[in-house]
Amino acid sequence: MWLNHDGVTGQGPWVAGVPSGPIVAGYRRGVFRAKVNACELTRTHAQIECLENPPAGTTVWLKLHGLEARAAVVEDSAAFRMRVRFAEPFHPAVLDAILGGTLLRFH
Repeated sequence: MWLNHDGVTGQGPWVAGVPSGPIVAGYRRGVFRAKVNACELTRTHAQIECLENPPAGTTVWLKLHGLEARAAVVEDSAAFRMRVRFAEPFHPAVLDAILGGTLLRFH
């Protein structure tokens, strides 16, 4: 049985998709705090646009709306874009809620 995204019109099964734009997140490294755009979010990695370029191996914290801050390690950083690896991967259901936008509706 499929769960319909729109139960009234029954326009087909609900599939978590890629958000229409970047996801706004909080960023912290030491005392530096900023709002960043998270792109290419997966269970284990994210690519973010930020106002700094910390060196590889630096621990940063990302705060997505409705969730606690998550530790991440910078893998690559250049031209104000960095790729980070989360210390603990997201559960697939949590990632679907973030990408599908349902997490934002409840928090």
